[in-house]
Amino acid sequence: MLRTTLALALSLAAFTGCKKKDADKASADKTPAGSTAAKADEGKPAEAAGKPAEMAAPALFDDYNKPGQDGLALLEKWKPGVVVSGSVTNVITEEAGNSHVWLDGGNNHKVTLDFTDSGKAAKDKGVKAGDKVTAQCSIGGSDGNMMMLVDCTLR
Repeated sequence: MLRTTLALALSLAAFTGCKKKDADKASADKTPAGSTAAKADEGKPAEAAGKPAEMAAPALFDDYNKPGQDGLALLEKWKPGVVVSGSVTNVITEEAGNSHVWLDGGNNHKVTLDFTDSGKAAKDKGVKAGDKVTAQCSIGGSDGNMMMLVDCTLR
C-alpha cells in the first residue's frame, strides 16, 4: 500500500510538472516567426531545434553513454529521436515473425532497432549482416553495452 501511495504521489508530481512545460510550449508556439525567440533556434543543433539528430551508430552510442550525464537532460536532448545509420551485424526474427536489426555500435557495442512495422520493411528489403541501413527511431535506453532504439522506421 505504501509503494502504491508513493508511486501515485510521484506520478502526480511529474504530471503537474509536465503541465507547466506544456503551458510554456504553448506560449512559445505563439511566438511570431520573425521574433527574437524564433531567430534563437536558427543555427542550433538539430536536436535543440526539435528535429531528430542524424548520427552513425558508434557516434550515437558514445554520445548517449558518456559518463556522468544527467538522466533528465538526456531525455530532453533525445526527445525528438534520432536518424541512425550503420552496419548490420545481426538480424533476429522471432517465432512470431517480428524482426530486429542490430547495428555495430563500435568497441564491441551493439545498437538494436525495434521497428513499428515489426520489421516488415527490413524483411521486404532483405536486410542481412554486412548491409548498411538508416532508420529514424526513438531512444529506448542503454545498459552500457547495448543501446535499444524503439519505434524505428527504415529509410
